[in-house]
Amino acid sequence: MGFLLGAFGKLMAGKRVRQLQARMMSVQSQMRRATRDVQNMEKYFNQMEKNIKNSNQVYFSNTIMGLNNGLNDRSIFERLKANNIDIPLTSSGDIDYTKLDNNQMMQVSSLRQMMTQTMQTQQQMLQSELAQRNAMTENELEAMKEMYLQPLKDVEEDLQLEKDSLESQIQLAQQDYEACKEMEKAGAKSLTPQYTGQG
Repeated sequence: MGFLLGAFGKLMAGKRVRQLQARMMSVQSQMRRATRDVQNMEKYFNQMEKNIKNSNQVYFSNTIMGLNNGLNDRSIFERLKANNIDIPLTSSGDIDYTKLDNNQMMQVSSLRQMMTQTMQTQQQMLQSELAQRNAMTENELEAMKEMYLQPLKDVEEDLQLEKDSLESQIQLAQQDYEACKEMEKAGAKSLTPQYTGQG
């Protein structure tokens, strides 16, 4: 009886091991695909964030450059001229400081200081705007990750749990297989006739 039970048990346990191993191969293949999808999606979002922030920085830098370019002798001259204040210029178009009287010097200095303060205020506003844009970009990308990346991560995690479960099941099935093999072997010995050598 032990032989038959062992043989049948070995057969069923062996079949179970093969089924579990086949399922394990399928799960491992799905896991590789899921991991690749997660990595590709993360790369895509990282690149998108980098591109948007670079674009924001370029806009900020160009605007600052425009502000700096606006603070020159020519723009000061144009503003004073608009207020009917004549300022002598050099042949290259810069203010000729050697020909300024005290009143003109004070007007130029006052206007330059005012324009510098305005520019600094605008720069601070731009820096604040840049920080807000970057924060908004991060929030929008987090929402997109939640929508598109998290489901992929969930699939990957579910597959990992199934893989862990299959590893345990395969181990138990292999132990059953070995136990049934031993039972079959022991049963086969008991079926073998015992010869005493007496005739």
